[in-house]
Amino acid sequence: MRKRRNFLPFFFFLLIAACLLFPVRTYASGADVGTSTGQFLKIASGARAAAMGEAFSAAADDAFALDWNPAAATNIRYKSIALMHSMYLADTSLSYLAYAENTGDMGAWGISAKYMSYGSIEGTSEHGEITQNMSPYDLALSITFSCYITGFNKDPEDRFIMGAAGKFISSKISNSDNTLSADIGLLSPWFLGRHLRFSFAGQNLIGSMRFDKEENDLPMIIRAGSLYKVSDFLCFTADMISYSDYDTVFAAGSELKLKLISSREMPLEAALRGGLNTRNKDEAVKGSNNFSLGAGLKFGDVYSFDYAYSPFGDLGDVHRFSLSVNFKKPVVRKKRLRGT
Repeated sequence: MRKRRNFLPFFFFLLIAACLLFPVRTYASGADVGTSTGQFLKIASGARAAAMGEAFSAAADDAFALDWNPAAATNIRYKSIALMHSMYLADTSLSYLAYAENTGDMGAWGISAKYMSYGSIEGTSEHGEITQNMSPYDLALSITFSCYITGFNKDPEDRFIMGAAGKFISSKISNSDNTLSADIGLLSPWFLGRHLRFSFAGQNLIGSMRFDKEENDLPMIIRAGSLYKVSDFLCFTADMISYSDYDTVFAAGSELKLKLISSREMPLEAALRGGLNTRNKDEAVKGSNNFSLGAGLKFGDVYSFDYAYSPFGDLGDVHRFSLSVNFKKPVVRKKRLRGT
């Protein structure tokens, strides 16, 4: 007889996700759009994620996972370092650096830093006189932990995973302010013969900053995502993303991998990526601004170099470059005793 699968953990997972999707904070409509502070927290980290339309909460498998879904840190095989630098719009730039490590049955942990620079800006008085040169910036430091919450007698791919992150966020214009925030994430096991999995993440759940006399909350982000692997060489992703200061948007992406060199010593693999995101649908921005493209090269299982192109209409184009280094777990061989 065919063994009946226990779906109780799956419904438990959906129940927790539903709680995340209806947070206590009221979501924006109309005049509240874009009024949150710390807008840099919305900008995608990692060229691979950006190229796939930012539908990445279930697909992250290197240190960039810390910025997408803390539970996805368990997708890292052993240890991972990720870094990105991108010239953004209007002379701004974004940098990201992260380290994460999978500790086996204990789960995974990681630390990251996200830095947004706005260049040099001249400060003026109410009479138009130059008062000082300012160098505004935003900074987010985080520490992340994730662990398995079900199925400890099963393979890691068949377990539910929960993750959480604590954040320190600092912002400076002419004055500066700091705050603390938190992320939480969930990741399902694989379904349909390990082809399909789901993810849920809540980001920037608490925290606000005050500049002058006005205090604003951080932009809360709720992601419900999915990953479908057609094969080891083709996958599709989809995320529904809700912002506390913006409309709910839909993102979708795809990735096609191509074997270029099959050498055992140093195999070479290429990837072609594309994505759609309805967030960039502002009618005031003329031109194409709701798709992204990208490519990547992977040297063995260690080095991955990725590129993403994201047009923002008449505001300009954004080019992202990122590098991830994924260390292999050392093979431990038991010493054989003499005479045995």
